[in-house]
Amino acid sequence: MSTRTQGFVLLLFATALLRLGTSDVLLRFVKASARPWVLLAGAAVLLLALWSLVVSARPDEHPTDEHPTDEHPTDEHPTDEHGHGAVSRAAWLVVLPVVAVLVIGPPALGQFTANRRAPVTATSADTAFGPLPRADPVRLRMFDFALRAASDGGRTLAGRRVALTGFVARRATDGFVLARLVITCCAADASPVTVRVRTADPIPARGSWVRVTGRYAGQDAAATDVPLLMATAVGSVAAPAEPYD
Repeated sequence: MSTRTQGFVLLLFATALLRLGTSDVLLRFVKASARPWVLLAGAAVLLLALWSLVVSARPDEHPTDEHPTDEHPTDEHPTDEHGHGAVSRAAWLVVLPVVAVLVIGPPALGQFTANRRAPVTATSADTAFGPLPRADPVRLRMFDFALRAASDGGRTLAGRRVALTGFVARRATDGFVLARLVITCCAADASPVTVRVRTADPIPARGSWVRVTGRYAGQDAAATDVPLLMATAVGSVAAPAEPYD
């Protein structure tokens, strides 16, 4: 691969990194805290790409006549009409992920992943939780709700209405499993946190994002480590810009 070609490939990578770093697409792959590092990496790759293109544009200071070639050239290293070495087709495969990010924009992980990875099991916290805010309903992160449910028998949730936002992982005759993926650093380590929802309302489609309002009702009989929510309202919502908990 020639220096000029390398420069253009690096330019594509820099464009992809900078696009990710300046948009919410980044949040489909990593936490928001990684944004400065992605932007820094994009800027560094951009400088390297520009340097490669500048170097490739300079005139050759060493004429080719000073380095005579074999009188009987072979086809082992074919060249084009400009004298550049043929670019290995396999080398261009590195561009495919860049094109996918720039053109396709892969979606965030969802119900397919949630149903195939072991769920996060919330255990009783070492420190007691304080009372919930006075708002009614109280909006909670899925993981926070699961932790409060596992702590002190869900005492801080008793008698309070909460609102949870997640996607429908599985459906049942009397409700569904609400899920949201939790990540430590990136989508590769995503694990689902789940809440069993019982409702008399129509059950949403699998994979759809919903906001569920209801009251904590102990643990699910079928899975004692999964909290149960008796829903009073289930409404469809758009997928959030930051899909992971």
